[in-house]
Amino acid sequence: MKGGRRLTLVCLLVSGLLVAGDEIRTIVVPGNAAWTDTGIEVIQGQEVEFAAEGTLSLQKGNPQADCGPDGYDLRTLQQPLTDRNLGALIGKVVIAVTVIKDKKTEQEKMDEAAEFFYVGASSRVEMPTKGRLFLGINEIVIGDNAGEFTVTVVTGRE
Repeated sequence: MKGGRRLTLVCLLVSGLLVAGDEIRTIVVPGNAAWTDTGIEVIQGQEVEFAAEGTLSLQKGNPQADCGPDGYDLRTLQQPLTDRNLGALIGKVVIAVTVIKDKKTEQEKMDEAAEFFYVGASSRVEMPTKGRLFLGINEIVIGDNAGEFTVTVVTGRE
């Protein structure tokens, strides 16, 4: 077990946040991926603990564009949560996905209903709705990003 993950688990144990029956998963969230599926189904009102570490570059090759899970102190319109730092770790619960097929081009487009929320470096979040949990970066333009966050996710029994 890596030192950072061990420290995260020790902190959760000491704080009393980790109890018997909790499920612990470690998820790697790449900075250049729109969303990462955690494989976790949640229910509305369920409390989920997050502890994240790592560094992203919001612009490859620019050391001034590096940030941790709390993000870079900048807000733009090019991010899902415009009131939070650019590049911060965020989450969403996907409620439903609809696939729409264009009759002329035969191309399929996915449309989803989701609730977004802030995660950052460490948080306890009450799930806003029932659905599948995804983690991502608070930025829409991700093609020039590099790095990743490693996130420990602790869910209790439903």
